Amino acid sequence: MRHIPFLLVGFRMLLAPTVILLGYQGSAFHAWIVLVCYLALISDIFDGIIARYAQVVTVKLRVWDCYADVVFWLSACWCIGLAFPTEVTQHIYIIVPLLLLELVPDLIYYIRFRKGGCAHSYLGKTFGLVLLTNFTLLFGFHDTTLFTLTVVVGLLYQLDRIGIALILPSRVCDVPSAYHARLIRKGIPFKKYKLFHS
Repeated sequence: MRHIPFLLVGFRMLLAPTVILLGYQGSAFHAWIVLVCYLALISDIFDGIIARYAQVVTVKLRVWDCYADVVFWLSACWCIGLAFPTEVTQHIYIIVPLLLLELVPDLIYYIRFRKGGCAHSYLGKTFGLVLLTNFTLLFGFHDTTLFTLTVVVGLLYQLDRIGIALILPSRVCDVPSAYHARLIRKGIPFKKYKLFHS
């Protein structure tokens, strides 16, 4: 039981090249891309639940969980570029800042604490759900309705991550928002909801 959370993180890492391979197979495999995205989400939910049950919630696990999320979803987003190049070109002016901002919080963590971050914020969870919904619409129904909203939510998420990285007095995992990072800095306790930190 203690090894299952790490196995689920590894499984999500393996899904990254899988989804890229599917992306190059054309529209006949779009439904499979959606399925892989849902498998990634399920593994992300259960690695946290099982880790808490088995009492193996460590900083190492949380950091690798973050890395697995980034690697998988960047790989999945590569498939959007393959399948919907026109949509990507039309939104390139906000997609590029989103991708560049992905690097900034970890850079701040390394400069300040010599270690990577693992906030698992509320906006991160929101972005993940919006992203999954967008993938479902794009690859399941060729519907681009949520494309712009997804990128905007992603930008807000990255700005929140930057705020967290700048405000925290030390590296802390599972920080709900920049506001909560400020509470941590001031030594003010607050309640964390386990549902949002799986």
